Amino acid sequence: MQDFFIVWAEKLITVFVVVALIAVGGAGLFMMLSNTPEGGFFMGLMAMLFGALYVVIVAGVMFVAFGIYRNTLETNRLLAELLRR
Repeated sequence: MQDFFIVWAEKLITVFVVVALIAVGGAGLFMMLSNTPEGGFFMGLMAMLFGALYVVIVAGVMFVAFGIYRNTLETNRLLAELLRR
């Protein structure tokens, strides 16, 4: 049961990453195609670049945190097995 929540949290992070990247791409495209003084092709390109970079870094940190959790569980299991001998 404890793995259930971790597995589903990882799946939710994956969904978050996909949705966030679609949103970043859409926002960047909207900025590229807008004719306002604040918008422009370069501004939209930078929004896409830095937005995607942000999403990848945040997702990476979350996946690393779950990896540390799983490694801690595995180390605990192996140490308990070693102590039983």
